[in-house]
Amino acid sequence: MKFYIFASGSKGNATLLVDKNVHILIDLGISKRQLEEHLNRLKLSLDDLDFILLTHEHTDHTKGLESIHNIMIYGGKNSFVCPNYKEITPYVPFKCKHLNILPIEVSHDAYSPLGFIFKNEKEKLVYITDTGFINEKNMKLANNATYYIIESNHNRKMLLKTHRPAYVKERIMSEFGHLNNEDCSLYLSEMIGNNTKQIFLAHISQEANTYELPVETCINVLKKKRIDVNKLCIRCTYQNKVVEGGYED
Repeated sequence: MKFYIFASGSKGNATLLVDKNVHILIDLGISKRQLEEHLNRLKLSLDDLDFILLTHEHTDHTKGLESIHNIMIYGGKNSFVCPNYKEITPYVPFKCKHLNILPIEVSHDAYSPLGFIFKNEKEKLVYITDTGFINEKNMKLANNATYYIIESNHNRKMLLKTHRPAYVKERIMSEFGHLNNEDCSLYLSEMIGNNTKQIFLAHISQEANTYELPVETCINVLKKKRIDVNKLCIRCTYQNKVVEGGYED
């Protein structure tokens, strides 16, 4: 299983999952041209995509979809109508060839926001961004994954010091907003296990965080929980820089 995080953040999100002959794009919050450039570097094209999985309808996850007409899009209930859109139900699994996909319901101020858990014969990838918290049900389902792509959006103190309106700060910090570094790390400390190899901290705020803080916080929290961080690859993702993860068979 391999994945390429093309963009992650409030300006746009897009991740390509590749597993043998499966090619799934998670969100398209970048332009079609940018997507094609990324795919070309991997010697792929839009025709290689099986479908697009949508986490939710906010524009930083969907703004490139208006240029896509011949690829199926799967997601939860949404506020827009698209002829090539198919609604999927949280906790009802489905397959793409050999790959098992479980949509899970997350907590965000959107129509039916979703995270996803992907499983093949040997590996498990948990993808959770844009959520204010992770409930016990999802924690159990996400337990001991090989890979995590999980939101570590902001540092709480930095967020409070920004010039954003108070209602925006409250929204971000609410249970329908975004995970902060500390909460993300605490959730990870409960979910990761012996099978876990790589952790990617995603959707990092460019104003209320740094690219170093999420990793530092995660390492410190895991060490306090007596988890051996030397066995883990912990990295952040970027808004304008591709991050590659997973392993090829």
